[in-house]
Amino acid sequence: MDKYNGLLSKVSQQYHILRGTQETENEWKARLVYSICGMMAYACLWDDTEEPISIVHLKRRIRSMLGSYKLLYSELAGTLPYTSEELEDEITNQFLSAGVVYHRPNRIVASKKYEEHFGGILFQRGIALDKISCVSGIGFYAKQDGGTNPRNIKTMFGLEQEKLQTLWQTTLSTASWKPNPAFEYSVEYLRLKPPFSRGYWVTEPNKTGTVSILRTGMKGSQLYYLYRYIDTVLEVSPLPQWQVENYNYRTLACACLSTYGTLPPIEYSEDGALVHVRMNYLLPPRELEFLKYYSWPEICTSLPCDFRRKLSVEVFAAIKNILSDEGYEFKGGIT
Repeated sequence: MDKYNGLLSKVSQQYHILRGTQETENEWKARLVYSICGMMAYACLWDDTEEPISIVHLKRRIRSMLGSYKLLYSELAGTLPYTSEELEDEITNQFLSAGVVYHRPNRIVASKKYEEHFGGILFQRGIALDKISCVSGIGFYAKQDGGTNPRNIKTMFGLEQEKLQTLWQTTLSTASWKPNPAFEYSVEYLRLKPPFSRGYWVTEPNKTGTVSILRTGMKGSQLYYLYRYIDTVLEVSPLPQWQVENYNYRTLACACLSTYGTLPPIEYSEDGALVHVRMNYLLPPRELEFLKYYSWPEICTSLPCDFRRKLSVEVFAAIKNILSDEGYEFKGGIT
């Protein structure tokens, strides 16, 4: 950490990126480089260029920074991404999904300043470069008291406001059932019990009379339905496309599993200033991207790393309370 006049040590101190108790030095360095690439990508939004700042410009900055730090710290060859394209896509996608940048025709622009308190953390977006005080992953925050209602922070990042089980009951209350549907394509049914490592969909329906979700159609343009069996008759109720497209079906899938008591908890373990998180069922897109934005991949060499992340202990405490308010359960002590 003393190389180049303690460059990485200074970054660690300035942005409160502290080493985990059991974390190796190279793992810590890799996290610092990941965050630096994110901050430098953010900084390029204010570059003084003749051409508008574009996605290509942003990705070039990430590629340049990663390449430079690989040369400076050759010992990180086995812990940083093998190809810059993976990191370019990782950071760019998180900036877009978290609302850090907005995509306009042929250009991108930084979002307006937006800050919300929750659980001792001031979550920040669109702030000036010299106002960045703390970084977790590539997300900016400050440690400030205030904010006990998660509603505002949910609005900031587009998270679900209703609790999972309430959302499921609301969805059922608006169902319009029709028997004996005629499907043109093969049908998949939501897996209702572990192990979810074998996929979230199965070919056999649940015929116990409980309501679940099915989908049919070509990949990328599938139609989703609630379904149930009344005796031996299949009944379905269509789900609106806006509610299920682009993997948003996972919100209803999590709500369904939560109601039936089979949604796996999010597992975590604390390591001093660092918390390791393991998901056994992927969060819905908005919640997942929120968590990813404020965390580092557990393993940087193969991105995206969605199921296993690590984040600063104080940010984890706030995010844990936000997601718990939605109905997600947490279980500590993983190894």
